Amino acid sequence: MAYDRPSANELRNTLRRRGLPARQERLTFLRSAAVPGTEVLNAFDSFYLWRVFNERYAICACRTAATDWRYRGGMHYLRDASCMLLQAGEAHANTRVHKYSDFKVLFLEPFLVADAARELGFAQAPQFKLAQTEHPLLFTAVYAFCAAVEENADALEQQSRLTVCLRRMLHFMEEQRPVFNGRAKRAVRLAADHLRQRLQETVTLDELVAVSGLSRFHLLRSFAGEMGLPPHAYQIRLRIDHAMRLLREGSSPSVVAHLLGFADQSHLTRHFRRIMRTTPGEYLRATSDTVRSGAMANRVRPR
Repeated sequence: MAYDRPSANELRNTLRRRGLPARQERLTFLRSAAVPGTEVLNAFDSFYLWRVFNERYAICACRTAATDWRYRGGMHYLRDASCMLLQAGEAHANTRVHKYSDFKVLFLEPFLVADAARELGFAQAPQFKLAQTEHPLLFTAVYAFCAAVEENADALEQQSRLTVCLRRMLHFMEEQRPVFNGRAKRAVRLAADHLRQRLQETVTLDELVAVSGLSRFHLLRSFAGEMGLPPHAYQIRLRIDHAMRLLREGSSPSVVAHLLGFADQSHLTRHFRRIMRTTPGEYLRATSDTVRSGAMANRVRPR
């Protein structure tokens, strides 16, 4: 997951224009040893423009929301009691936020979804067929699972509630990947795959032009329209998302910086803080403590 926010002045000006009081956003990351492959993000009083790439599947269940967002080349509107359905390996961008949002995000490693899909009779890897839903059963299932993790419920309850989430989620999935017609969209997929394969390396625009077969002007315009981010920002978000995975696995920030092609640890920290609003060290400590305790809440202070 990766994130961009407006400047403090931009946020203050937006709130002033809309007559909204300033609030402090609160974020909490949670992981539980009882349900490996999952992570929960709790957000309260969020008013930021999230621009996100995920290597994991994600369900964002919004208790309160009024947000315009772009995903898979289309525009959508998110409202109270609705869920965003986010495919692993794809990006989305919020384009306008109309009020403060409270939401919970359930991140799922691809193996969890693949195993559940096989158990329920899917012959191929599942893909979301919708961008969002207001179905109350999915919303309730996500909140119930998150509550079980937050309250450090016994393993059986956490695992049972996760199973319900997976079953509800697969109701909105299909076996075949949605078809993106057109030469430009296929070319963007090739360029994005190239960035994923060369995650730790320097990639030039000329390389992406050669891989995609588009002109540099057409590629930049099409990539941003399809993926929600220009290629250079998409690459940084790939790296930060992978950095989060390595940190969760116990790697130190200095090792992560080396493995992912950052110039040094300060280079990683600068990008990590800009995107995630916390440092790699703080994220590492929060997630490590959560796993040890089973489900202890660790608040990461926004920067």
